[in-house]
Amino acid sequence: MKRFLLVTTVAAAALAITPLVHAQLPREAGFNEIFSTDFMPRDMSLFVDTLQLEDWQKQVLEAMLVDYQAEYRAGEQGLRDTLTSMKDQIAGAGEHGALTVLMKPIEAWKAEKEAMKQRFLDDVKGQLSDAQLERWPSLERALRREKQLPQGRLSGEKTDLVIVMRQIDVPLDNRIEAKDAIAAYETALDLALMQRMKQQEVSQPRIRKSLTDNDPAAGLVELERIVAARIAVRDVTDAHIEALATAFGAEWGPKFRERAMRDAYPLACRTPPLDPFFENVFAIADLSAEQLAQINAIRSVFNDSMNALQARFVAKVREVEPERETERARLAADQARNVNASKGEQEPYKDLIAERDRLIEDARKRVIAVLNEEQKAKIPGIEKYLERDEESSKPGSDSSKKGKALRSDDGVPMGLEGGTLGTQNPNQRGKGGGDGGDAPR
Repeated sequence: MKRFLLVTTVAAAALAITPLVHAQLPREAGFNEIFSTDFMPRDMSLFVDTLQLEDWQKQVLEAMLVDYQAEYRAGEQGLRDTLTSMKDQIAGAGEHGALTVLMKPIEAWKAEKEAMKQRFLDDVKGQLSDAQLERWPSLERALRREKQLPQGRLSGEKTDLVIVMRQIDVPLDNRIEAKDAIAAYETALDLALMQRMKQQEVSQPRIRKSLTDNDPAAGLVELERIVAARIAVRDVTDAHIEALATAFGAEWGPKFRERAMRDAYPLACRTPPLDPFFENVFAIADLSAEQLAQINAIRSVFNDSMNALQARFVAKVREVEPERETERARLAADQARNVNASKGEQEPYKDLIAERDRLIEDARKRVIAVLNEEQKAKIPGIEKYLERDEESSKPGSDSSKKGKALRSDDGVPMGLEGGTLGTQNPNQRGKGGGDGGDAPR
């Protein structure tokens, strides 16, 4: 709320240039960080737990936080007052000159805010014993994970695999067995986050200057450097999903991999909605051995095909997202140079989503075809499935047209006999981890 109020004040002070500011300020210019506090009450548990503070130290820390927040609020209010008082100056500076005027107090506030942060940390250090000071690097790593991971923009860039491990309750014995892999992940992630922070510290002022100079090409160069640092963080996630899954063993590794992939790349790796349908079918008591074998075969082929599709979907996400991060700035730079500007794909995942829907629909139809009428009636919600089938079978319906696209000349769904369940290019796989190209499921 405080940040929203401050940005609102900035907009009011900017007057006529407000539309320009909101249209052109890239997300990577660092304004979110400038207009947000570095420490909040919820961060105190990290200090207490990581440093193993005594009770009296907790009380001192709480008092320090209160003082820090009061100093921050006073500084923020001072910036707000300054911007409001500069309203006429900003309005009279012209479209691009106004941005230059506006940035001077904002940059001064950024430096003041950084000094406040450092004073707070120095004050905390002053209360620690030698043993607690030895734990300070651990606190810095924990704070980076807490503060920096949520700033990820790419799929996989803000995934914390330690949290994923806790979410599925990997047993202590497995975690002890995998301690080296966990430590390697935490070290690699911390290094990647530090590199991203360093790149942002260098590039964000240059991006802000590119705005005041009306130089989108210079801003694009810095934006691409930040995106490269983001990709490096994402790559750490991708690599260590597989490393940790292997370390957790045959029972917990697949569970971890599936949950981590779904967390890192939710669009590509969401849980197929067919799982509850299969569970309801297997709950039918009078299935024959032959029916069970057929249904299991259909499910196995469906799972293999879905895994292959997810791998291609992940590869597409990894390709498209970085391009989307720079597309807007690239278009502006091209237009400034009078170069023909072209946008990327408007719906890059449409075909993959449609293929996923067809895989699900074809598998469901094949299972229903195995059952007799009495067995079908035992499936919850079967009426809506049958109504959908009846509608899709009508000549000229959209569903009918989609079904034909997956059928061979003899009317059999393509690939079901051969093991791909309609997947168009079963051998086409992307590379990388995360929502990742060839990560097994």
